[in-house]
Amino acid sequence: MPDTAHLSFTTRFLPLRRRSLAQHLARGTPPATPLEQAGLLAASLCRTQPQSVGQLERLLHDACALFAAGEGSAVAAQLAGKGGAGQPDLDAWLQDLAAHGVLLAPDEVVDAFIVQSPAAYPGADFQAACLTTLAEHTIRYPATAAPDDEDEQADPEADQEDRQAAVPAIERNGLYTSEQARVLRAIAANPDELIDLEAYAGTGKSHLVLALMDARPGRYTYIAPSRGQVEAFRPRMPSEAATRLLTQIELANLMVQQAARSGRSKGFVPTYRLSTVPLWEIARRIGVQGIGQRVPEQVLMTALDGINRWCASSAAQVQAVHFDRSLPWAMLDAAPYVAAAEHVWRCMFDPAVQKGGCLSLNTGHLGKWLWLQGVAPPVELGMLLVDEAHELSPAWKDVLARHAPGVVSLGDPHQRLVGRASRWSSSKMLEMSQSVRQGSQVDGLVNQSLALDDLGGTSERFMGASDRATGVRRYTAWSQVPVHGARIYGSLWRLLQEAHQLMEQGARVHVHPASARVLHKEAQAPIEAWRSVGRGESSHRWERFVEACEERGLADIPVLFSSGFDSAALERLLATLVPEQDATVVLCLAQHAKNLQFDRVSMSACCFVTGYDTRQQHSPVRAAYLALTRGSQQLWLPDDAMEQLQLSAQRHAQSKETQRMERRRAAGHVKPR
Repeated sequence: MPDTAHLSFTTRFLPLRRRSLAQHLARGTPPATPLEQAGLLAASLCRTQPQSVGQLERLLHDACALFAAGEGSAVAAQLAGKGGAGQPDLDAWLQDLAAHGVLLAPDEVVDAFIVQSPAAYPGADFQAACLTTLAEHTIRYPATAAPDDEDEQADPEADQEDRQAAVPAIERNGLYTSEQARVLRAIAANPDELIDLEAYAGTGKSHLVLALMDARPGRYTYIAPSRGQVEAFRPRMPSEAATRLLTQIELANLMVQQAARSGRSKGFVPTYRLSTVPLWEIARRIGVQGIGQRVPEQVLMTALDGINRWCASSAAQVQAVHFDRSLPWAMLDAAPYVAAAEHVWRCMFDPAVQKGGCLSLNTGHLGKWLWLQGVAPPVELGMLLVDEAHELSPAWKDVLARHAPGVVSLGDPHQRLVGRASRWSSSKMLEMSQSVRQGSQVDGLVNQSLALDDLGGTSERFMGASDRATGVRRYTAWSQVPVHGARIYGSLWRLLQEAHQLMEQGARVHVHPASARVLHKEAQAPIEAWRSVGRGESSHRWERFVEACEERGLADIPVLFSSGFDSAALERLLATLVPEQDATVVLCLAQHAKNLQFDRVSMSACCFVTGYDTRQQHSPVRAAYLALTRGSQQLWLPDDAMEQLQLSAQRHAQSKETQRMERRRAAGHVKPR
């Protein structure tokens, strides 16, 4: 569903001011006008029983007419309350209403309609007046130079002023938040600049891309990390627009082909490729030698790890620091491994070596190579709209910064689960914090999670839409959570256990593909550990698994494997999963929740109780932020969610510090006690 879908489809508003409800709860007295009296009656019903749009509209119409025709004493008797209630009771009413998709109208809207028609419910006009997050804005796109394909047909002697007039200024009207309108105007007015847009989850970045590509077909090229994101975006594009949608792999391949045509690659086109050659065979073919006790295959693995870390850095050359994780004990004498990595890097771009697809080349490698070669994106792509730019390496950012027609970087540093997003060296900074996906009921939760992130706060706080109802529901037991929508987990084992249980209960279950792949890989370790116990072999691996589960509050998980859940059972489970469109419930790990949106999201307690494992590189706070911003209508979470998340953040920080100290100690920088 587009981020800017009309809010009235999921949210209805009651003609009742907050202060009128507070007065009723405190004193037991009803509001003074039939319009608000009808709103109070509807609120009393809606907080306990969901009402369809048609039912609620009829209720408001009929109740308003009834109260307008009745005596004052009769109305008071029907709506009289006990009184004595305070702020907690008011908050509970508002939470219950939001959980059923109902909000109180803004006070100023109710005031205006009381003046117009205090004894009649205005219907659609009233509901439309309550929608304030999105408003009609006119965006002016100034005249620009014609696209390159048109320029080629133009008079080469024409001056710049004539060429600018080739694409006249246009205006487009649309529904936008004030932030979206401001960003669109900035992009339209600065077509050749580097613009860095940092926007929180659900603030409508995709809507901006659609607006730009619709207004100036052929002027922009949208770049996304994966094929799935591009294909999901394609149906939303206007059919008549000359759209250009590329994955980062396609952009990299396009650029290296351009470099090859200009002679920079010495006749070799180093496009993206995945090698199927075994490591030992690669080491033999390219002549990698052993170092000390390490055989050539191990040296190759270490060299590739160092190359990957180098490509993710801003360094121009491979350095010893790039081996501090894969080879910490060799930090004081890393020169042989640096030399091995440099040799492997040369082989990765050697046409003779790569003729048989010997070594893999990913987008990180290609970005580094393009940066070292001084290559820029093709000018004919126009302005680049780069999605999830927070995942770009420094090399890629420098390559894109060379693009003359300009770049719009769309990202959210808090969605980068590992490490920190690199900054553009020079750019125009813009921010968006107004969500169009979630209501203001989630503001406190999301901002608490952002405050726990080690990135620190930004100048803008996350703001939910005041005219969207997102009910926040707290549970004390997981059994209280409905078996519909999305269930998000922080523990792979809890996800596996519940997938198994739900299928036994007959539920149609879908597991997010990325989570399913991790499940298929990681479940083999406890399965094999229990199998070893059954064969009478060492039980150390199984005991470590049991101990780790107990530490994380998952003491019941080992029972799943010891009760017969083996490799065959895992394969049957994965084969029984259904496509997302056919599922009643979708299961997903928190770190895989990016780009997802559901009406109802339920977060398991393990989303917040995490941060134990030193192998876990991703931030538990950022994973929780991803999950917290997925649900548009209902969000379920445990009572102590944020307290547990704070503890998880502390554990994760301690784990990272422990790893850092171990690396320094192994490198000889810190003496062991």
